[in-house]
Amino acid sequence: MRNLLSIPPLIRFTRREYLLGGIFLFIYVTITAAAAYLVPPTVPFIPAAGIAMALLFFLGERLWVFVFGAVLVASYATGVDGVFGIVSATIITLQSVVGAYLLRKAKVDPLFRRYRDVFSLIATVFLVALITPTLTAIWYLGVGTFYTLTQWGQAYGAMIFCLLIGVPLVLRWCAKRRFSRGPLEILETMTVFIILIALNYVLYVEGVTTVGGVPLSYFLSIPLFWIALRLRPRFVTLALLITSIFAIGSVLMHASPEVLPTLMFEMEVLLITRSIIFLIIVALEEDRRLNTNLMRSQVATLENAVARISTESRAKNEFIAILAHELRNPLAPVVSAIDLLRIKSGRDKEEIETLEMMNDRMKTVRRLLDDLLDVSRISEGKISIRHERVDLNSILPRAILSTEHHVYERHQTLVTKGLKKGLVVEGDPVRLEQIFSNLITNASKYSDSGDQISISVTKQHKEILISIKDQGVGIATGSLDNIFTPFHQVGTGARTQKGLGIGLALVKSFVEVHGGTVIAKSEGLGKGSEFVVRLPVATT
Repeated sequence: MRNLLSIPPLIRFTRREYLLGGIFLFIYVTITAAAAYLVPPTVPFIPAAGIAMALLFFLGERLWVFVFGAVLVASYATGVDGVFGIVSATIITLQSVVGAYLLRKAKVDPLFRRYRDVFSLIATVFLVALITPTLTAIWYLGVGTFYTLTQWGQAYGAMIFCLLIGVPLVLRWCAKRRFSRGPLEILETMTVFIILIALNYVLYVEGVTTVGGVPLSYFLSIPLFWIALRLRPRFVTLALLITSIFAIGSVLMHASPEVLPTLMFEMEVLLITRSIIFLIIVALEEDRRLNTNLMRSQVATLENAVARISTESRAKNEFIAILAHELRNPLAPVVSAIDLLRIKSGRDKEEIETLEMMNDRMKTVRRLLDDLLDVSRISEGKISIRHERVDLNSILPRAILSTEHHVYERHQTLVTKGLKKGLVVEGDPVRLEQIFSNLITNASKYSDSGDQISISVTKQHKEILISIKDQGVGIATGSLDNIFTPFHQVGTGARTQKGLGIGLALVKSFVEVHGGTVIAKSEGLGKGSEFVVRLPVATT
């Protein structure tokens, strides 16, 4: 028996919902009764319709019972016919439910921080405002009461006005009730609202329409613009409400009953237009402010990341420099000892080969340490470059000579083409030799035994192109962009582990210091690779 008498889940509410619903009912009835006292029944005007839609937006459509009850009580309190009171309550409730659903479906932010929120609100208002006048017209036609298109248009305009003023006002002030402002901001807010109220009073109460031949309504736009650009959406909705109260009150005070509906419609159209303009302006300003704050936040994050990376990079470079120096010091006596052992005669072939191998490996270690130091210097901008006229006909043979042991050790063939006198560039001969020796060593390292390495030199206009091409393992297409990154190595296997992956990074840095460019080409893995260096011809 108790289950049969229990309240259905659809209309079971919490204490908070009962409290808010009761407050809403009181406010709705009070505003509607006041409007009925001030506005003649010939003028369609439901100022509390926006409050009903906002209530359902915040608390959900399940509170439609409170909307229906509030409209019904307000209808009977203002002397509306019994049957039409129920019809009117049903229509307003349906409109509020549909409007709240569409606003939530559009994911409207009640703080109106994006312009899309205001556009969604305006579109929803224009759409749902059709419900009340249309269904009311259908009701009147159904009971045989004459209802003109003009009446429908006036009712539609009145509903748009009531929703456009009421809904954003309630949404914005209830979404974030607390706010803080400094003394100067409070003074600014009070000043601009005093000016706004004074202009509204002079224009709508005193009836002064022009000042110095300029319409006073133009001056009214000044505080509205100020509020929209400075005081955010909260105070824009309040300013539009204040202006609307003065404007509607002026029509009610000065218009005769015969023309009152027409003048009310005209004023409502003006206020609708003004509201749309300033709601869009404040939304665009909020969107700009939000994007600016977001950009500043991202810039700050990037600056922190750059500072952290710079600190880490500096620490890494310092570590590399210290490591290289500390390793070079104990290697010096080892190199000297190897040289002394090589000088002594009377050694058999196996000992000689062992000493040569040790000497070769020590040279490799020293070269790697030199490369580490160069990377550190380049990162810190401490690399020194001499500038003199250099003939590539002397630089390339020296680079070939310094790397020939790599080539001969692997039984590879080195072929040169186009190398001749007169190929003069401006730069540091030591660094230029380092560029080409690194490229030749790289080509030999990633080529198989018996492969051919080709070096060709051509002059094109004001540039000299040096191409070093091999028949080795090639480069995957996805690795071409990273091939000059420090410590990046191509492929896997034993050959990859023989170096640190900084030779090509040094090549790129040194080439760019000389005003040139270097690119890597490859058709894919197993198809060899080609490195092309472009250096500007030395000016005479």
